[in-house]
Amino acid sequence: MKTILTILLFAANTLAQSQSYVLVLNKQSNTLSFVNTATMKMESTVAVGVQPHEMAITPDRTKAYVSNVGANTLSVIDLKNRKATKTITSSDFQFPHGIVFTKDAKRALVTSEQKKKIIVIDAERDEIIRAIDTDQGGTHMVVLSPDGRWAYFTNRDSNTVSIMDVDSTAIVANIPAGDGVEGIALSPDGKQIWAPNRRGNSITTIDTEKRQALSTIPTGPGPIRAAYSPDGKMIFIPTSGSGEVHVYEAASRNRIKVVKVGASPGGVIFSPDGKYAFVACAGSSNEVHVIDSATLTVTAKVPVERGPDGIEYWISR
Repeated sequence: MKTILTILLFAANTLAQSQSYVLVLNKQSNTLSFVNTATMKMESTVAVGVQPHEMAITPDRTKAYVSNVGANTLSVIDLKNRKATKTITSSDFQFPHGIVFTKDAKRALVTSEQKKKIIVIDAERDEIIRAIDTDQGGTHMVVLSPDGRWAYFTNRDSNTVSIMDVDSTAIVANIPAGDGVEGIALSPDGKQIWAPNRRGNSITTIDTEKRQALSTIPTGPGPIRAAYSPDGKMIFIPTSGSGEVHVYEAASRNRIKVVKVGASPGGVIFSPDGKYAFVACAGSSNEVHVIDSATLTVTAKVPVERGPDGIEYWISR
């Protein structure tokens, strides 16, 4: 009985110590904001490099990488202590952007958009291993398949989505998409991609098994990012040109709602339970807008710093 009680107390203490945060990169303030989801307030900030755009969190939730477009660097962030611990530099960085960690957390893949390269980083030592040349222009965002075998990259100048074998780091296919394909979302089962075409005002859906486009869906002006709900039933598409989030039903591909948010919405992410979506709005309000997934209405507006864009969800340990 004593052993069981000890385990229950340990579990309760662990849960009590955990807290959820939305992490937001502020491009004009050169900072990373920690937004407490319990209070819906910005709790603190960490200085990063010039014009931070995107970030990724390690599977063990201990650190993050931040791509600093204006400095052509990568910041390494200790999330527990909320401080930058290292800056990764390379002559192969030119507009570093999308980042993803491998499932085993040993490597990270980072796009170097204007160099037509994908940078492979030893994520345990925070050191660059090698740079992979591609024949695609404007490689921008990246997502990883659920099993960790494939990485998918958008190429906004070549108007394609690339598929990389993560183990061999070989690019095995380039799938035609729309004009200025930029954002990317992968369904929870890994079978379908939704890729917004920012200049084309449309979305390309892709079958990952057949490696071919399925459809082109019209949307609002400047669709820039995409996020699947955790249950795979909805996709949220912020349209930077209209200050809206277009909500689609995944099965039918029909648009079911247009939600008005702040100016220049960009980064979007769901809470793990799917109850809320968080949208970084980089316009004059400099806020994160919180959308209730059940009612598809904005329930909170959280002020952060200037130019919020890249966004992630973090549960502290």
